[in-house]
This record gives sequence, structure tokens and C-alpha cells, in this order.
Amino acid sequence: MPAEQSSLKERPSFGSTDRKNNPTRMAGLEFNHRYVEVERKRNPMMQKVRKNMYCSSRRIWKFCAYHIPILKFLKYYKLKENFLMDILTGLTIGIMHIPQALAFGLLTSVKVENGLYTSLWPILLYVIFGTSPHISMGTSAVICMVTGSVVDIRANEFKSQNQHLLALHSGKMNGTMHNSTKVEWIDIPEFMDFKENVAINIALFSGLILIFMGMFRLGFITYYFSESFFSGFTSGAAVHIATSQMPALLGIHVKRYGGPFKIVYTYKDIFMKITTVNVATILISIICIIVLFVVKECVNERFKHKLKIPVPVELIIVIVATTVSYLSKLDENFDVAVVGSIPSTIPAPVFPDMTDVPLYLGDCFVVAILIFSNTIAMAKICAKKHNYELNDNQEIYAYGICNFVSSFFRCFPSAVAPPRSMVLSSMNAKSTISGLFSALLMLLVIVAISELFFYLPKPALASIILVALKGLFVQMSDARRYWKINRYDFIIWLCTITSVVFIDIDIGLGIGLSVSLLTVVFQSQRASAMRLMKYNSNFRTIRGMKKLYSLSPIKIFIYKSNIFFANAEIFRSKLYSATVNPRKFLKLLNKKFDIETTHNNNNNNNNNTTQSTEHLHALKKIATISGDSDPNDARVRFTSISLDDYPSSNNLDTSQIECVDEGLPAKDSVFVCLPPPTHVLSLTSIDTIESLDTVDSGFDEISHPKQLLSEYKRTRVIILDMACVNYIDASGSNLIIHVHKEYSKLGIRLLLTGLSERVYSTLNHSGAFEAIPKGDVYPDLAEAITSAEDFLLQTSESQSPAQPRSVSFTDEEAAEESYVVHL
Repeated sequence: MPAEQSSLKERPSFGSTDRKNNPTRMAGLEFNHRYVEVERKRNPMMQKVRKNMYCSSRRIWKFCAYHIPILKFLKYYKLKENFLMDILTGLTIGIMHIPQALAFGLLTSVKVENGLYTSLWPILLYVIFGTSPHISMGTSAVICMVTGSVVDIRANEFKSQNQHLLALHSGKMNGTMHNSTKVEWIDIPEFMDFKENVAINIALFSGLILIFMGMFRLGFITYYFSESFFSGFTSGAAVHIATSQMPALLGIHVKRYGGPFKIVYTYKDIFMKITTVNVATILISIICIIVLFVVKECVNERFKHKLKIPVPVELIIVIVATTVSYLSKLDENFDVAVVGSIPSTIPAPVFPDMTDVPLYLGDCFVVAILIFSNTIAMAKICAKKHNYELNDNQEIYAYGICNFVSSFFRCFPSAVAPPRSMVLSSMNAKSTISGLFSALLMLLVIVAISELFFYLPKPALASIILVALKGLFVQMSDARRYWKINRYDFIIWLCTITSVVFIDIDIGLGIGLSVSLLTVVFQSQRASAMRLMKYNSNFRTIRGMKKLYSLSPIKIFIYKSNIFFANAEIFRSKLYSATVNPRKFLKLLNKKFDIETTHNNNNNNNNNTTQSTEHLHALKKIATISGDSDPNDARVRFTSISLDDYPSSNNLDTSQIECVDEGLPAKDSVFVCLPPPTHVLSLTSIDTIESLDTVDSGFDEISHPKQLLSEYKRTRVIILDMACVNYIDASGSNLIIHVHKEYSKLGIRLLLTGLSERVYSTLNHSGAFEAIPKGDVYPDLAEAITSAEDFLLQTSESQSPAQPRSVSFTDEEAAEESYVVHL
């Protein structure tokens, strides 16, 4: 007897008399009628090894395409449809790169040209190894600030050990000029070369750390960074970034401090030299800030739905400021600091000096973690909005390669810049090939135009940086929200931002992470306990069962742990694997919608087939085992039988279920299922095998789409039993909201039950019930099941299949990690 047939439990019939006399027995019979337990057979280790130890042309292609994603993009690239859009998006992002490269080069405390190089090589490398078409690698404010902090600490030690260089260059300068001129450290080539070497070493070792993290699957480390932690950290970093630009905005020279309490020493020097400010510099700063703020807020933000591309106000500021400075000789007549000479050549690869690397290797690890966490969070937002799967493992490799390889070309650490990625997302970039045109534009700027930036005033660049921090400063208002949602989140936020601002960035990061972990330990020991009244034993049985596959359109999911920042993504993955993964299906639905649009809906009538009246006695093939599949693999050895989707299924005996092969399934055997139920929602265009085959194509194919469709058709209601959840934080409540939105897009109703008073209060303060109707929240599982069954009866009578439609998310719906879009 086949394994599938032996695993099916008999469904005995029962009458109304039994229901009245023995309700406990009837609950058990009803449970056995609605569920089938599937036993999984474990294969020996050597058998698994032999199964995976083979070589074929198809496997070689998969290996190469997995590690070099550009091969997939090129193979399935639609030249006529995508090429023009990739050119437009690439050039738009390249225009945004130019002023940011110049400004963030100064922010990193290195040469300006290093910012230009960092906006060239990482882009090219991500085109080859990246998987998200909406990620724009290059300069990033937070990463530049952290890198600049490490560079300044090492630079101060260099100054103390090489005072003779200052005296030497002062003598040379005074010997060649009639008037005595004070020499600054930034005018000494050896000093700037040392700072450049430190920055490229940080990029090199940060890249190596990211590559090793990818090899050992250590991306889960970022799960321990809560939303409140990142909000506090980025807001504190914004204070440091703004402070570092104050001297340039005021036209004064102060010492760049490093280490603990550097922000206190910096402001002390600023106030001591406040009487020496440069009036012309202040006027330039005020004018630039006003223009930037007005255009960004009153034009780009207000009319973003009407503008195809945002007004490149930063580039306009750079061009106008450079022209005015050149014509009026601001550096000579008004002593306004300018950028100075920028090389117009691409430097040859260099191998950095690693003498002092052990002194800041820990900082390299911090930079690597920040690069991965910020970039992957932005990538997930774009992936959710555009309904495609993101390869986390390949992404961490790509970030590592971008930093490791580019370090040999004089680049400092690179990461995503959310404003650039949001523009790519809004313009609907088609592939990573758009980055190629951004890189070509940056190459043109370096080779042909960089010399024109000699007269660019530094206060203009400082103004660009300051205005870009607006989102991070506004983010500080999250403190009030955290106080209402969860006091632990507020404590994490307060400790993180305080330590980052008043001590230092790297130390503050460690303190914030430590407080986050301590709050987890503390709240786990303060779990609420209370005496319970008698509870229905049937539901305890449901919670105690393992490996259950529901044959009902109602799926019950229970998570026996608290839901907080450290396990929120684990909760999501387990929920999707146990029920339906909405992201995969939204992608499937949108791809089918695109195909139908291209063919002008010529095949709609062919896809709507009439179901047979004798469907209870007929079996329908819904998927085949591929030739590469192991027939003994338990993952493909179960029979999907939608008994409860049919009103007459109670009269169906298990003897009516026919299996395709005797014994174990062999190659080319089939999964079987009764004909699809009538409640298919908006899937009238993809309810046949032929239409599904047209969907499973392209570079981002979905595995087993027919199984996915079958599972979705059987799922109408998901009940999330949270009786075992004693604690939920801001990250967890935010995740519940977005999971509800994703299922709503598919027409699947998500019900919550068993909420404790503490969890209910947290969800309420986080605004969860603005998205989740309170009518979908039930006190216990019995009421939720009764409501779900009533809902199914109503929809089965009234609902008619809808026409296929494209499903997508807005920017607000996609941005689960809200702190990322403010970076």
C-alpha cells in the first residue's frame, strides 16, 4: 500500500445522537475528519550525500547563475521592453550620485576623489553580483560617518607621532611665499594618504567579514537588532553627522576629535571660535539650505506622484555654487573654503598597508554589520513592493564583494542610500543593468568633469549633507510612540541614542545591543501567570499535534513563543511555510497578469473550464515530480485531497481515493487532488495547468507553482492562535500588521485569537487595529473557528470569481522597517 494511502486516517460517520451523548468523542472524530497526519520518512545521511553528488550541465548553469546573477538577467533580459527604462533610471541615479559622492567624501574625512571612486566601482560590482534591481550601492551617510569616526581616531594618533611633518611643510610653504601662511593637516599629502589607507582597509576587511558571514550563514545576527535600537542608533549618528558639518557651515576651523565624548569637545571648540565665523560662508549655507529644503519638501515630496523623476536639486546647487564661486573668486576675495584640485584619472589598483589593522578590526565588524542590516532592510522593502523573492545569501555575498574588491581601487565602505533606492523603486527599474549606466556617467564625471569642481564651495556640500538628515531628525519623534507601545522599546531607544551621542558611535552601538539583549532576558522572567478555568480538551489536542496538514480551508497556526525583534522574521517564515506564502503567490499572480495583458486577454476564455458534475469520483493531476526529484523524498510524498472543499465530502469514503502507483511513487508519478473548489477568488485566469505552465518562466521562476496554487485554493481563513504569546514588541506588532496586509491582498482572512491583555494593549498602541478590524479578533479559538465557518458559508453562496488583476504594495505598505527610509 502506498505511503500516502496508509497515512490517511479513516473518517467514520456519526449521527446526531452521538453528538449529544458524547461531545468529547465527537470533537475528536470531527478533528480526525478534518485533518490528515502525514508521516515523514528520514533518509540516511549517505543517501542524501549520494543524491547531491552529481554533475550536469543544468546544475553547472544553476551554480553559475546563483553566484553570478547577471547571467540570469542577461539570459532572460527583454531588450525592447526594459533597455530604455534601464538607461533612464541609470542616468537619473547617476545624477544623484555626483553631489552625494563629493559631499560624503568629505564626511568620511578623506579626499573628495575617494567619494567619486566609491560611487563607481561598487555600482559595477553590484551589477554583476547583486540580485535586486532597486538597490543603489555607493556612498551612504551613516556608513560614512562611522568610517570617518574610525579614521579620525587613527588620524589623531598619526598627528601625535608625526609632528615633524607639520613643521616641515610649514617651512616649505613659508619659504615659497612672502607672507607667513598657516599650514593645516589636510594640506599635507602624507596625512591624507594615511587617512585614505585607513578608510580602504576598513572597506577591505568589512568586505571580508561580509563574505565569511555569507559562507557560514550568519545573516541571522541582524535579527537581534530591534527596530527601536536602529531608530536610536541612526538618530544618534545623525547628530554626529550634523556636528561634523558645523565648522564648514560656519567657516571656522576646529580640531576633529575621536573617541568618547568627542561631540562635547567639538561643540566646546565651536563656541570658543564663534566670533571668528565667516559671514560669506554663512550666507552661502543659508541660501543652499533654504533652496534644498523648499525644492525637496514643496516640489519633490508634494508632487512625487506627478513627477516622473525628482528634481535633482543637489546637482543644481553644485553647478550654481561652483559657477558663482568661480566668477566671484569666493576663495580669494571672501576666504570661502573650496574643494580644490581633484584628479581626473582612474587610479591603478593598490594594496593597502595593513600595519595597524588589528587596532580597528572590531570597528570593521561594526561597519560590516551596519552595511548588511541597512542594505538588506532596504532590499526587502523594494522586494515586497514589487513582489519578487530576494536571495539573502547572495545579497550578503554581493555586499562583501562590492566592498572587498573596490577597496583596491581606493574606495571607502559602500552601502545602500535609501533615497536613491526609493527613486529606482518609484521609476520601476527593470534589472541591475541600470547600474551600468550610472557607473558610465560617474566615469565620465571623473575623467572629464572633475577638474571643474575646483571652485565648489565646501559650505554647499555641507548644506547638502545637513538637509539629507531631515528624516533622521524627524525620526526622533518615535520616542513617544515607543513609550506608548512598549516601555522596553523606549528603554532600548533612549539608551542607544544617549550613548551614541554623548559617548561615541561604536561604543553606543555596543551599549544599545547589550541593552536590547538584556531586555529580552528581563521580560522573559516577568511572564504573566494566572489560573485558568476548564478549557476544551479538543483544542489542547490540536496544539499538541505535530506534522499536521489541514484539508480544510481554515488553517490554524500557533506560535509557542513571544514575538519580538530577535525572532520576528522566524515567526514570519514559519507562518508562511505552514500556511501560504503570500509573496510568492502575489508574484505568480502579477506575472500572469502581465502575460494576459501582453496577449490582450485572448486566452481568458480558454482558461475558464467547466467542472465535471461527477468530480467526487474523478481525480485530477495538478503537479508532476520532475526527473531530478528523489521518489523517496518526503517533501514530495503527500497527497493533497481537498475533502472539506465540497459539501458532499462527508459521504466520501477513503476507498474512493485512488493512488496513481502501487508502492512508492516513481519518477513521473503525480500528486493528486480533487478538482479545484469553486471559491477561487480572483484566480479565474490561472486555474488550469496550461496557464500555470506559462507563469513558471523567466529568471525569477517559482518552484512548484501548481502546489502553491493548490494550497492557496484550499486556504480561505488563517487563524493565528496567540494564546502562548505573552509578550510582543514594536517589531512584532509591526510584522503582524504587514502580514495581515499581505494576506488581505490575496483575499485570505487572518483572524487573531487568544490575545492576552498585555499583547492586546501593545497592538492597540502600535496602531495595529487601524489595519486589522477588531471584528477579526476573538477571545478564544472556538469562537474564531465558528466565525470562520460562517464566513465560508456566506462567501461560498455570494462570491463570484473576479477578473485577474495585478496586486502591488505602496511605498508605505512595503516599508516595514520604517527607520530605513529615513537614512
